[in-house]
Amino acid sequence: MIKILIVDDDPHLIELLSEILESFDYDSEFITRPKFLMDILKSEPFDLILMDYYMPEANGVTLLKGLKQHPVYQEIPVIMLTSEIDDQLLAECFENGAEDFINKPISELVLHSRIESAINNQKNLNQIQAQRDELEDMLQTVKKYSSELKNEIAAKDQALNLLKTTFDGMAEGVITLDSHFIVKMISAKALQIMELNEMDAMGKPATSLMGNAIAGPNGLMVECAGKKTGISNKQTQLLCPSGSIIPVSISITPLKKSVSNASWLLFFRDRREEEHLVMEKANVVNFGNMISCDLKMKEIFMLIENIATSNATVLIQGESGTGKELVAQEIHNRSRRAQKPFNAVNCAAIPANLLESEFFGHEKGAFTGAHQLKKGRFELAHEGTLFLDEVGEIPVELQGKLLRVLQEQKFERVGGTRPIEVSVRIVAATNKNLWQSVQDKTFREDLYYRLDVVSIKLPPLKDRLPDVSLLITAFIERLNKSEHRDVKNFTGNAIQKLVHYTWPGNIRELYHVIEYAFAVSKGDILRSTHLPEKILRGSQSEEKPEIPPVQSEKDMILRALEQTSFRKGKAAALLGISPNTLYRKRKKFGI
Repeated sequence: MIKILIVDDDPHLIELLSEILESFDYDSEFITRPKFLMDILKSEPFDLILMDYYMPEANGVTLLKGLKQHPVYQEIPVIMLTSEIDDQLLAECFENGAEDFINKPISELVLHSRIESAINNQKNLNQIQAQRDELEDMLQTVKKYSSELKNEIAAKDQALNLLKTTFDGMAEGVITLDSHFIVKMISAKALQIMELNEMDAMGKPATSLMGNAIAGPNGLMVECAGKKTGISNKQTQLLCPSGSIIPVSISITPLKKSVSNASWLLFFRDRREEEHLVMEKANVVNFGNMISCDLKMKEIFMLIENIATSNATVLIQGESGTGKELVAQEIHNRSRRAQKPFNAVNCAAIPANLLESEFFGHEKGAFTGAHQLKKGRFELAHEGTLFLDEVGEIPVELQGKLLRVLQEQKFERVGGTRPIEVSVRIVAATNKNLWQSVQDKTFREDLYYRLDVVSIKLPPLKDRLPDVSLLITAFIERLNKSEHRDVKNFTGNAIQKLVHYTWPGNIRELYHVIEYAFAVSKGDILRSTHLPEKILRGSQSEEKPEIPPVQSEKDMILRALEQTSFRKGKAAALLGISPNTLYRKRKKFGI
């Protein structure tokens, strides 16, 4: 069983970490006084150390330096924990040998992923080092006792074959490169991950096989070569020759001596399945072009799945920017009409006097300027789906004609006399209270009931704040492709500001904020200084209190616990809060 040592002076955090580690079948011990670190390491072996950066008696970097200088304990991976994060602090930790770094509050899923990655990485690096030393010894022995050069060459070939066999047996991809980053050797797993055959890889530059993030002018290989050092367990993306973008965790080690004249050893793990499992554990649902861990949104996804194959009219209600057109598109994509047109019209963007022609088309000469026949949106959407966005803006005088078309599925073009029959499914959307419009006599009641067959009410983003971090990741990935950038993420401080903003403009506003950050930044990390002033000031909206009423918050926590069979780490992930916060709220509400 994997054994982990926790070094932290916070008893509440230790209790939470111990509980989380136990749920992952890890054994753990802890100390709250840094001065006892060497004593406990002498008494029993540990596979990994979780160490707080700030402690009263000593900071974590001082302890880290001592560990990495100790011949016995320097191989134990150390993951640093802190509630504050900046580039200088990160650099200090990694320069002194930290394996990884986790920001508080600690996510159960991130913790599990980082621990597994650190331990597996250490095991595999130890295995590679042992094999490399063994082969070097073999070659030196052969050189010493060989009387003929051909024997030395044969021995070297034998050693290379043995090394290749060793690499081929590994579950991770392995590549060796020379000083010019040319591929000297590539393992079977690496070929499988990159969808290559060996002939297409051997002797090729790493840039053409792995992309700029790893081997480009500003990539990880150049960074390692400049510093004359390696990196460990770096998460990045592999751009394959096929065009596939694969998330990987990569370690790069400089080789001082090698049987294959290689200068660099690259060891990488395909993280696609790992990311999928993390998303599953977090109860994250990818639904077409939408993503959410919110309970209400999951119910909406299920409703869409159930009604998509019917021909029922759907009314989507929600604030501007909540993704109403995405929902309409998803209903169409999952329907029997998916191969037919999806036609969207924004009723608020078209002048009232042109709407009838826009909907139904017009005959040539029907009015001044009608120089040719024009098909309307209903005709263009025949056998498909017509999305009427901002349907509440349709003038009352046109609503009766729209109702007739919905009921009879036939209409006449403006200036025409021949009925045109169509088969169109209607999905309508509005950011208004449409029933209030009925009460105000600005929307026909009979049309309202004809549209409101299936009702979908989208929650505003401020009611699903745990989704903000998911959307940030998705939008960064989208903008990286369109802007040809390699942005990794926002800093922890910037993410905190984004998560605590109330987003009056909803998902559309969030996208534009990230688009702004891309425009004003240059590097691969987005910072608080790259955010608009309104985000730095915080939301000015006071329509609702930021903290929900105690009773409703208690109900929400109970519901999450019930849905996760009272697995507290999973419940915290579902609620979008840290296990530490969940622990405090459980005590507060007596749960």
